Amino acid sequence: MHLILFILGVIGLTHIIVDSTLLEPVHEWIKPRCAWLGELMGCQQCAGFWCGVLLGPLLSGNPLIWFVCGFAGSFLAQLGYWLLEALEAFAKGRQ
Repeated sequence: MHLILFILGVIGLTHIIVDSTLLEPVHEWIKPRCAWLGELMGCQQCAGFWCGVLLGPLLSGNPLIWFVCGFAGSFLAQLGYWLLEALEAFAKGRQ
């Protein structure tokens, strides 16, 4: 159960941070003040890594595992993005 929550949590949290219209004002405020953080918030893999690290404690109490969760989060976030893009393209093609 924790693994499923981790997978869905990383994909969802990353999607909110990178693609959400809710956070557009935050992106616009951060970009001129801290360019690297603005870039991180616009990158699926980068944000996915940090979301994985943040949610790593769901799986283990070992900080080394949290770091590995970051790498998994990076992959999962990119995979989730590609899946959502493919579903959207498929849905548009069926109309």
